[in-house]
This record gives sequence, structure tokens and C-alpha cells, in this order.
Amino acid sequence: MTLGRKIVIASVSFFLAVMLLFVQPFTFENIDAGNVGIRINLYGTDKGVDNITLVTGRVWYNAWTTKIIEFPTFTQSVDYDSFVITTKDAAEFKVDPKLNYHINPDKVPQIYRQYRRPLGEIQQGFMKNTIYDAYRIVANSFSSDSVMSNREAFEDRVQNVLTKTLGKDGFIYDQLTSAITPPPSLRQMIDEKNTSIQARLKAENMAKQAEAEAKVIIARAEGQAKATLIKARAEAEANQLRQKTLTPLLIQQEWVSKWNGVLPTTNAGGSTSLMLGIK
Repeated sequence: MTLGRKIVIASVSFFLAVMLLFVQPFTFENIDAGNVGIRINLYGTDKGVDNITLVTGRVWYNAWTTKIIEFPTFTQSVDYDSFVITTKDAAEFKVDPKLNYHINPDKVPQIYRQYRRPLGEIQQGFMKNTIYDAYRIVANSFSSDSVMSNREAFEDRVQNVLTKTLGKDGFIYDQLTSAITPPPSLRQMIDEKNTSIQARLKAENMAKQAEAEAKVIIARAEGQAKATLIKARAEAEANQLRQKTLTPLLIQQEWVSKWNGVLPTTNAGGSTSLMLGIK
């Protein structure tokens, strides 16, 4: 074998080796934490989703015969487009739902078998329709007034429907916000009602305040009257006591104690002599 032929054979062998290195089917997939992967067999008697749910880590597989689909199991938040629901009295409400949920890892193979779609497509397909239907079904059992006055009960009913419907397929409901907006006419009625209630409460508070102030004034007046009466009674009782104790002898003793020893004198004027007979 000539040297040239050897070089050609070596070159071809090297080229084939490089080609085989690049086109060989074996590869790996890194399943991140908070995710699970499922192995899908593309050929053979067990074609379809394998019964093994892959744990996190590096997974080697034959890309020609097998496919790995990764599903997140951590909480997903989906903000859906707003839509309109109709109550049983034909009032139209706008709803802008936002859903938080996560997937049961054990149900991932079942989810893929049933829907054959990535999670993003499932969210905008089956889950979106389920949420819209839940709102519409519950709205048919509520009047417009009851939706506004019992919004918590309305949302609880919707959440119960979603918990049952999504839960059986492996989607675990976490939280739902509705952002319900009533029609303009109903909003105006609500605003007028709230204004009326606030005015009534203000009037009641003012009446209660006036009543309380009047009670304070009455209490003060009653207190002053009682104090005056008590004082008058005390003075009357003191006068009665003094009157009872003022005997003639006591009066004479008081007069004697206050006499300064000087007899009274009378001025008759001029040289007139006035003599009084004393017996």
C-alpha cells in the first residue's frame, strides 16, 4: 500500500470519526431543581410515556429513540386576559383573573399522556377554558347585588370549582384573584348608595354627639341644682338650730357682754333742766 493511499484512508477514517462524534445520538439533559422530567419513547413496543418520572440531575438518553420533557413543579403565576361574565339578572361583570398553582410531581406523566402539550400550551388551553367556565357557571347562580355584597362567597365558589376540576388532573390550586369590575350603571348605583350610607352615618354620629353633649349639660345642671339644694338645706337647718338656742336669758347675756358701761344721755338744749322721776 502506497503512502498516498494510507494518507487518504487515514483522512477518511478521521473524517468519519469526527462525523460519528457529532451525529451520535447519545446526549444528556439537566433536570433543574424544582422540575421533573418524563422520558418519552419514540419507537418500539413501549412507545409513549414511560412510567418512570425522572428526578433532578443529569439524565443520559438516546436522542434518536427517546425524548425528555421537563415540567416545573414550583408555583406558577398566570395572568389571564380579562373577559365578561353574566349574572342571573343579566348584569355583565368584567373579570381579570390571576391564578397561582403548582403541579403534583406524581401526576406529570398523566398530564402529558392526557394533553400531549408543554405546560405553557396547557395553561393557555385547558386551564384557561376551565377558569373561564368556572366563573361563568358560578355567576349564573348570583345576582348583580349579591356579587358585590358577597364577593368573598362568590370567589370561594369559583375556587371550589377550580380545586375540584384542576386537582383531579394534577394541577394544585394555590391562589386566585378576580379583580371583578361591575358595569358603569351598577357602579353609579353603588357609589350613590355608599354616599347615602355615609351621609346617614354622619347624621347619626352628629345626633349621638349632640345627645351626649346635652346629657353632659343636664348632668352639670342637675349637679349644680343638687349642690344648691344641699347648701340651702344646710343653711335652713343651721337657722333653725340657732333659733332654737336663742333663749331670753341668752339674749340678755349677749347684750350685757357687748355693753361698754356708759349710760345713755339726752340733750335737751339750752339751760333747760329736765328731771325725770325714777321709781
